[in-house]
Amino acid sequence: MNRSISVSKWSIMVIATAILMLGSTTGAQWVQAFGGGGHGGHGGGFGGLKMLMQLDLTDAQKAQIREILPVYRAEKEARQDSLQTMRAQMRTLMEADRFDENEVRLAFRQMAPLMEDMAVLKVQFMHDIKSVLTPEQIARVKEKHLNRENRRGEHRRVRESMLDTWLSTTAESVSSQ
Repeated sequence: MNRSISVSKWSIMVIATAILMLGSTTGAQWVQAFGGGGHGGHGGGFGGLKMLMQLDLTDAQKAQIREILPVYRAEKEARQDSLQTMRAQMRTLMEADRFDENEVRLAFRQMAPLMEDMAVLKVQFMHDIKSVLTPEQIARVKEKHLNRENRRGEHRRVRESMLDTWLSTTAESVSSQ
């Protein structure tokens, strides 16, 4: 097989994997933000229930959030089934015996507008929640998010390092035999 075609196929597969991973991450954040369960879910933004509980919300703030949440949940649920179907299609393409770049591109183009709509909805939701919070509460949320992002970055670096070490060890052991 031509090396440039092989590299191109490999690149597309890496990109498709990254898209699915990003989609999974975005989906997990979406679930957490919109109270669909998981770690810290059921809350309504800014990291879910755990984060909201740490903000010492007043009864009035809780009541405002209780009014905001159902609207966004309904919008999310209206789009969720379609997005899950599209992600399943992308997984099928990744697992297929035959690689077809055009099919991957088409599947992604079909998924992109829905992902965009969901991202806009999430940001709108976050801004609506933020309007309920005090400046001090917003500062605490920002600090918690920064800490979480730093931990995620460190975890990613550790996983990448472990993979690199494992691949090097495997390659060295095969070449020494």
